[in-house]
Amino acid sequence: TIYSKYQLSNLTMTQRLDSLFKRPRYDPRLRPYFNEKPVTVKVGFWVVAIDAINVMDMDFGLDIFLRQRWTDPRLDHGLRDTLSLSNTVISHIWLPDSYFKNAKDASFHDVTTQNMMITIGPGGLVDYNARVTLKASCPMDLRLYPMDVQHCPLIIESYGYDMNNIAYKWEIDSEDGMSFVPSDMKMLPQFKLTKLQLSSLYTTYVIGNWSGVKASFTLQRLYSYQVIHLYGPSALIVTLSWLTFLLPRNQSPARVTLGVTSVLTIVTILTMSNNAMPKVNYVKAIDKYLIVSFLFVFCSLVEYAIVLLLDRGKRKFELRKKEVGNFTDKCAESVRQGNGSRRRKQSAVTLEENVIHAFRNGRAKSASLTNGKCLKCCSDENLGMHVPQTETQSNCGKCWNGVQEYIYREAFIVGVDEFSLKLFSFVFFTFNLFYWLTLFFFPDYIM
Repeated sequence: TIYSKYQLSNLTMTQRLDSLFKRPRYDPRLRPYFNEKPVTVKVGFWVVAIDAINVMDMDFGLDIFLRQRWTDPRLDHGLRDTLSLSNTVISHIWLPDSYFKNAKDASFHDVTTQNMMITIGPGGLVDYNARVTLKASCPMDLRLYPMDVQHCPLIIESYGYDMNNIAYKWEIDSEDGMSFVPSDMKMLPQFKLTKLQLSSLYTTYVIGNWSGVKASFTLQRLYSYQVIHLYGPSALIVTLSWLTFLLPRNQSPARVTLGVTSVLTIVTILTMSNNAMPKVNYVKAIDKYLIVSFLFVFCSLVEYAIVLLLDRGKRKFELRKKEVGNFTDKCAESVRQGNGSRRRKQSAVTLEENVIHAFRNGRAKSASLTNGKCLKCCSDENLGMHVPQTETQSNCGKCWNGVQEYIYREAFIVGVDEFSLKLFSFVFFTFNLFYWLTLFFFPDYIM
């Protein structure tokens, strides 16, 4: 009957498996080709998910189906078919003690049962498949952040067998491992998987040389998030800070509030950016942009302080000119009334120049008026003695007077704001042009 044939067939296979795993014919404590040659283990995997690329901890998460293949002549069952066995036979056969060298954490899946599978093909060809979730370290260089490209390795070695016992190889001959990754896994929320390079490696330890394989995931960061949340607001704040140049200088509350708010906003953006990044001992590309943006906003506030100083100096200068004019007129009138013959020897122009020079050098404090009359120092006998001038002093005084006349003009002070608006906008545009061209086309210059 059909049932009897099935029972006989099942019994025959059971006996065959018992004979394969029965001692002393098979000892799982010994590797294949013991005392003969290294056993070759071919490795492959299929990516289920790439997640948790953590910049702070510098690691990345993987969920993979790990495949290992080797030949164990002792498991040659003599059939042309491949036997698919349950995970219960794992404890009865030899397995390579493979581990992930750079893994921080790793685990097998056991829901609903252990996610492992063993197949034995003709000639003792063993395929071992298991689902593994792991977190592997990924040293990152963030100098070009957020336009950086990271290379995250995944290294597989034997823990207890050196290269004289196990030789690891990839299951494909090509160095391109993108066939291990499904197409929908190549685009991640913040990264794009551009390359998966496979290579073999040999590591020397104190106790010997070990064979291994390495898969390097090349991850290119997608920077649209940083542009929207960091670069864009920073550039906008810098541009808004230039509104202070358009406000009248007597609108101090508005200009100071706008300047201080802009500075604090840039500082907040810079702090927010650094809080999401590890504490590294170099300046990142985004830090350079934010620092320059901060300097622009801060300088716009300093520019207003300079304008206020010029305005204050202008008022003092005009008041001083008015006082000197009144003082000169009264002294000249006093001289004319005091001595008519000597008055003609002293020109009004010379008198005015000496008095103005004395005023601007602080010497006119001794020249005061009492009851509307000029003191003795202002008479024509003593006028030249109280305000003596060398040629150098006279030239310097005239030069400084000319500078004051120029910088304390209303047109000059208004022009400071107008010039600052043009200068700041031109320099910031030039900086952006240089920054982005360098970042995209000459990244080695930043590195």
